[in-house]
Amino acid sequence: MGLFRTRRGLSLLAFATVMAVACVLLGLWQLDRYQQRGERNEEIRTALQAGPAELDDLLDGATTPDEVSSAVQWRTVTVRGSYDPTAELALRLRSVEGQSGVHALAPLLLDDGTAVLVDRGFAATASRSTGEATLPPPVDGPVEVTGRVRLSESGQGSGLDSDSSPPSIRFVDLAELDSLLDADVAPVWLERVEQRPSEDADLAAIPPPRLSAGPSLIYAVQWFLFGIVAVVGFVLLARKDSADSAGRADGAASPRPSAADPEHSPS
Repeated sequence: MGLFRTRRGLSLLAFATVMAVACVLLGLWQLDRYQQRGERNEEIRTALQAGPAELDDLLDGATTPDEVSSAVQWRTVTVRGSYDPTAELALRLRSVEGQSGVHALAPLLLDDGTAVLVDRGFAATASRSTGEATLPPPVDGPVEVTGRVRLSESGQGSGLDSDSSPPSIRFVDLAELDSLLDADVAPVWLERVEQRPSEDADLAAIPPPRLSAGPSLIYAVQWFLFGIVAVVGFVLLARKDSADSAGRADGAASPRPSAADPEHSPS
């Protein structure tokens, strides 16, 4: 092909090769993300479908957030105790299914003297402002809470705003919040699913996470198509250049008739 004998042709070949390889690698990366998300979704699904367990059994002796196995996240546990109304917290900037609102958190004091922080529910607001929500107080007296286990959001800081009422936080960093509470805090926290006696009707229970495959598979297909387009585009360009070169060669091989040619001389 004539295209390969020119600097322009070699440049286009190099560009098409780089583009095709890059698109394939990006497609494989998106496929890997798709597979990882599928595995993570399966782990979450298995945890959600497992029956309620005892908190101590899941923690297996862990006393700090760093010691807790990630496998316990989303497992369901049932705990019994009484809320500490003097240590309420508001978890802000954490929407639920696109709805702005505030989460009402309070430590549940267990019989063994430890406390587990419980997300009692979600109060919707018209905007992201924490001050718009009126959080009802916790139930007075003994309660039984069934909730989903959540891991500490360690290393991010709590984002504590002690001037608001109740004090608000941005992240549930249990290591940092431990100093605010008057009891040894469990290294995990809970999202309330059920409670007896029941929670205030203004607080909606947090729904389980939605398991979605995400857009990675679509992105992978798109990258592979881009790679094919790069290859096909170069092939078509090379064929066109080859046909043009052949046409020019045929024209050069057919000389113009001479004036002395008797077949073309005037009669």
